[in-house]
Amino acid sequence: MGIDDVMAMVEQEGWIYSGLEPKDGRAYVCSAFVTACWKRAGLFDDLDINAPEFTPGDVYRMNFFDTETPRPP
Repeated sequence: MGIDDVMAMVEQEGWIYSGLEPKDGRAYVCSAFVTACWKRAGLFDDLDINAPEFTPGDVYRMNFFDTETPRPP
């Protein structure tokens, strides 16, 4: 497997990283972390979602929340 193949691999949610002491374990960027939280909260129903594939723009454009209700004064 060459470096081009490695760079083209899609990161899978749940990969455990090692050799990054003292931070071994799962690693998420902000958008992947938010998406993983939403996934575990059930917002995606039964869809097969891979959180690391989501970008900050994807998270921003999700239409989960009511934006039309006025805020209280």
